[in-house]
Amino acid sequence: MAEMSVQWKKGKRRAESVAEDAWDHLVSAVESARSVGGSVKDRAYDFADEASSRYSSASDRVGSAADEAWHRASLAFDALSGRKQRTPWGWIAVAVLGGIAVGWAAAASAPKAIQAAQERFEDEEDVLSPTYEAPAPYRVAE
Repeated sequence: MAEMSVQWKKGKRRAESVAEDAWDHLVSAVESARSVGGSVKDRAYDFADEASSRYSSASDRVGSAADEAWHRASLAFDALSGRKQRTPWGWIAVAVLGGIAVGWAAAASAPKAIQAAQERFEDEEDVLSPTYEAPAPYRVAE
């Protein structure tokens, strides 16, 4: 029984150690993103001052990369803190409305398609080709 308690404590210490390491890596990544994002952005603004027409798109890219880094770091921070992600209600609403639109379009066009198919087949007579031969009758062997 005592050995089981020791194993549990070792496992708990290991889990705490892994969590502390993950937290340290997250803090390091956030600080790195802050320092790299800021210095790259500053350089991009310096270049933009020298030739704004040439480097304006580059500063936009650097800004969007820094924003992406902040966004990912904040998601990682939230995950490690135990916070749950927000439900993307906007995308869910778009998907529901899209499904309703597709269903409505199918329901509106189905009767017309069925009517056209019936009219097309009503005009044709059921005529066998002149080379048609009836199959031989099936006989049971005795």
